[in-house]
Amino acid sequence: MAYISERREELLSAADELQKAQFGRQIRGLEKIYENKENRSGTQKVFTELFSCWGSLKSPAASLGICYLFSSILTGSYEFKLVLLGKEFWLEEKPVEMMWRPAHFFECFEEDMELVIKELKGRFPRLCSAEEEAVRFSCAEYYLAAVCALCRDVTEEITGSREFTKMNKTEDFYLFFGRYQGEGEILWRISDTV
Repeated sequence: MAYISERREELLSAADELQKAQFGRQIRGLEKIYENKENRSGTQKVFTELFSCWGSLKSPAASLGICYLFSSILTGSYEFKLVLLGKEFWLEEKPVEMMWRPAHFFECFEEDMELVIKELKGRFPRLCSAEEEAVRFSCAEYYLAAVCALCRDVTEEITGSREFTKMNKTEDFYLFFGRYQGEGEILWRISDTV
């Protein structure tokens, strides 16, 4: 058993080294893609649709969650669940939910995984599917952080939209990024802008 955990640690460490180098190359391309106004407006559009859906509801929205799902990483769909919640947070009876797949990010991630897994198979004989999944989850953290940074970058555009302004919301409305029904990080608070 000790050998298995040692191998897993070595494997994940090697994967992290490879992913760090590969991600460094990929992120520059993603930055250029998202400097393009058209790509940014595609991201904004998803959020404005979500705000429009809440607009007709009676109770004020208290938060917007941009949530990743481990199952989405495992299945390769790479969708994020956008969730508008009321004051009851996860106990909200009628949250407004929408799935969102950020353009270009996970195509780059798949390219990375191809290279990383190929390299690891040379170093670690008989790499099993459970180990490949562990590598995938570990390396996905880089892209989750990049999507979080994108969300932080477009927050001003999203919250400046007509749909957001018209939406019924609390005075302490906030936007957060994190695991669905798990830990997250607050990216923006309406009270910080007043």
